[in-house]
Amino acid sequence: MRYPGRCAGPASTAGDGAGDDNMRRVPFIAVAALLSSLQARAQQTAQPASQTTSGTEGLACFENLGTPEYPKNALQAHVDGSVWTRTHLNSQGAVDKVDSQVVSAWSEGPKLLTPPVEKAIRAAKIKPECAGKTVSLVFRYQLRGEATTEPKVTSRNEAPNIMYIESQPATTADAAKVPTKP
Repeated sequence: MRYPGRCAGPASTAGDGAGDDNMRRVPFIAVAALLSSLQARAQQTAQPASQTTSGTEGLACFENLGTPEYPKNALQAHVDGSVWTRTHLNSQGAVDKVDSQVVSAWSEGPKLLTPPVEKAIRAAKIKPECAGKTVSLVFRYQLRGEATTEPKVTSRNEAPNIMYIESQPATTADAAKVPTKP
């Protein structure tokens, strides 16, 4: 029902919670927009190998790309996320520069997940046909299951450019101690 001189929208008072609902929607909308843009980017970079022009895109440019470490601090803090990389290769086929962008719900994500990815890329042997190219890869750190004192890290590749690094979360040393009776 509308009353003369009042707004058409619902009235909100400080104690009715309507302002809280609006505040909850803002981060949700921001996250949804970010995820949709990332999905579009993933679809652009994750084309089937049959659609690439040279067959040397992404993971195919590496002869021996090792699995990046899942840092112990990240496992204990339950940090996961994706590290998007663009590796610039020089004309001799060596890594010239690695640009990284981390998508993680955790503020520590970039600090913990980027160094092992860049270390693995720099240690890898590059195929000669990829010299002078820029190679895009995505490293997805994922946690699954219950926390354990001895998490097992596994990895798998998805052509053309995604590597999954998966593990159970780690318990901290303090949490793993069994309380003793006095």
